[in-house]
Amino acid sequence: MQRVSDKKADQLTVRRLNMAAILKLLRERGTLARADLAKELGMTRNTASNIVNDLLQAGLVIETEYRRAGAGRPGLLLELAPNGGFAIGAEIDINRIIVVAVDFRGNVLLEESAKIDPKKPKEEIIATAEKLVQSALNWGADEHIRPLGIGLGLAALVDSENGSLSYAPTLNWENISFRKMWQEKFGIPVYLDNEANTSALGYFAYADRSNAHNLAYLSIGVGMAAGLILEGHLFRGSNGFAGQAGHMKIKPEGEPCTCGDNGCLITEVAIPALIRKTGKKDLSVDEVADRLRDGDEKLTAIINEMAEMLGIGIVNIANLFNLDQVVLGGAMRPILSHMTDRAKQTVKKRALSQPNKQVKITVSGRDDDGVFGAACLVLDAIMNDPVELVRSLI
Repeated sequence: MQRVSDKKADQLTVRRLNMAAILKLLRERGTLARADLAKELGMTRNTASNIVNDLLQAGLVIETEYRRAGAGRPGLLLELAPNGGFAIGAEIDINRIIVVAVDFRGNVLLEESAKIDPKKPKEEIIATAEKLVQSALNWGADEHIRPLGIGLGLAALVDSENGSLSYAPTLNWENISFRKMWQEKFGIPVYLDNEANTSALGYFAYADRSNAHNLAYLSIGVGMAAGLILEGHLFRGSNGFAGQAGHMKIKPEGEPCTCGDNGCLITEVAIPALIRKTGKKDLSVDEVADRLRDGDEKLTAIINEMAEMLGIGIVNIANLFNLDQVVLGGAMRPILSHMTDRAKQTVKKRALSQPNKQVKITVSGRDDDGVFGAACLVLDAIMNDPVELVRSLI
C-alpha cells in the first residue's frame, strides 16, 4: 500500500518534470500557446495551464500577443520573461577574469573583465573576481532585476557536485570550496564546472552549431580538456572529471607529462609544447599567429606537426563518440585556424569513415564561450528543477 507521503513525493516529481519540460520547450521554441505546450508534451490542457499559471505568477513566463489558428477563440502566446531574473557567469582564467550577466532568455546584459597575474596570491585573485561579481549584483539591484545565481568556470579539475575546485595546475591552486564560500558571501546559489565544460555549454547555447547534438569542445591552452555535449546534454562522467583529452596517450615513449606519464597529447599540442618545440620561452600566441601569417617556414613546419597530432587526438574522440562537430577554442585560438586544414586531413585519413563522414571541425569564433557557459550553469539548473524557485517567488 502506497503511503500518503510517497504519493506526495510522486506528485512533486511529476510536477517538477512537467514544469521543467514547459520551460525548456519555451526556451527552445521562443513562443507557444498553452494548447501547443499541452499537445507537444503530452499533458492535459488543465495540467499545462495550471503549471503555466504558477510560472506566470513567479514572473518566469509572460503572455504576449494573441494568435488565431482557425475557428474559435484565439490563444495567448507565452514566452520566457526577460525580466524573470538574471544569471551571473564568471570565469577565472590564467591571465584574466571575466564576468557577464544574462537575462532569463540568455540575452547578454552586462560584461566586465580584469587582467590578473597568475603569480599573485590566490586570495588577491579571488578578491578581484568577487569584486566583479558584486558589481554585477549591484547593477541588477539598480535595474530591479533579481539574481538567480552565479556560475563559475575554472581552468581546473572541478568537483561540480560539491562545488569545489580540486586542482588547478596553471594557477597552482587546490581544494577551494567556492560554492560554500560564495553562497555565504553573496547569498544566492553557486554552480561550478571546469572551463572546457562551460565552453561547450556556451558554444552550444550561443553559437551557430548547425543543429549539432553531439559535439566536443577542445579547449587548448596551457593544458587541454574536452567539454562533451552528448545527445544535447553535458557529459561529466561518474565523478565529474570526464573530458581529460590532453592525457590521451599518443606517443608511449614520448615527452614526459605533468601527470607523471609520457606521450600524452598535451605534450605535443599545447602552449608548453609550442615553447619546447620552438625553444623560445617568451613566444606569445599572438606573435606566433603574426609570424604564421608572414609565412615563417620553420614555425609553419612546427605548427603542421602539432596539427597532425591534434588530428590524431580528434580521431580518437570522434571514433569513440560518433560526433557531429568538434570545436577548437581556448588560449591557443589565435593560431588554431592555421592547424585545422592539416588536422582535417589527418581525420579524413585515419578516422573510421562511416561514423565520421559528417563530423565538422571548426574554430570557435569567440574567446568567451566559457563565461557564457558559466551563466548557462545557472539557467540550466533552474530549467532542470524549477519547483523550488517558483515556490519562493509566488
